[in-house]
Amino acid sequence: MKWEEVCENKQLKDLPFKIELNKWGQIVMSPVKIKHSFYQGRIQRLL
Repeated sequence: MKWEEVCENKQLKDLPFKIELNKWGQIVMSPVKIKHSFYQGRIQRLL
């Protein structure tokens, strides 16, 4: 898979997490860390 295919794929749009491609073109999903989620929630409340 190439980035152009990822960008055009409707199933991969608006995901709540990050994805990357490895050197073989496989999609790798990065997990969200608890600390990141905590700060994200605090920022949302402040806004």
